[in-house]
Amino acid sequence: MARIHNRRTVSTVNRAYSSDPLERIESISGVNADRTRWSFSQAAAVARIEAGTDAFTIKSGDQLVRVVVHVQGGEKYLQSEREKTHPDDLIHLTVAQAAAAEAAAAPVVQTGRRTRR
Repeated sequence: MARIHNRRTVSTVNRAYSSDPLERIESISGVNADRTRWSFSQAAAVARIEAGTDAFTIKSGDQLVRVVVHVQGGEKYLQSEREKTHPDDLIHLTVAQAAAAEAAAAPVVQTGRRTRR
């Protein structure tokens, strides 16, 4: 297995409009430590986890929860590692949570008299 090069925290989940758990996540995205954005389709994220090159987590309160690959009926999809006790942990990342996380990560820029994010 390859060495994990990228540890990424998921801040946004783009949902597909389906009640099927295999099709509910279209893509995941977040912000790197250097403030650049990343985004992967569910299939690409699954491939990266399985290759061992990327590890994805979500923030739940003060703890980080791993995102893992789950197989159902031969199909692979993403879920949190604590899915049995916290159903839909991953799918419930809201736009408000994502905006708050990204605002906290945004650098503060001094421009004359005003401070901008």
